[in-house]
Amino acid sequence: MFQPLNAITPGTLPQTVDQVVEIIYEDLSLRDRVVLSKLSESELDFTVYLPMAKILRREFGLFGNNHSLIASCQSYMGTDYDQYEDPAMVIIKELWKKIRGVHHLRLVAKNSPG
Repeated sequence: MFQPLNAITPGTLPQTVDQVVEIIYEDLSLRDRVVLSKLSESELDFTVYLPMAKILRREFGLFGNNHSLIASCQSYMGTDYDQYEDPAMVIIKELWKKIRGVHHLRLVAKNSPG
């Protein structure tokens, strides 16, 4: 799953939720993307949030020094998210939505002999 990034420095921290989602998405293996795409929202809350939130907070300045990213996360609150979700959860759920949109399983109809 997502590993801490070495290339990000305080001067180059992403400023928006979309930028963080793109960084993490590119960092995930295909296998991890497929696994995440199969999770329900409640499974995401319990299996992904705890281990990933700490890394997100540290790597992307969510402890208070990346005000632009925090503001971007807060702009999602009250729309798709309830007031109790934190910025890390906003990022995780937006990543999950992107992955589900790209890596969802499709049923393929069997061609009938004609």
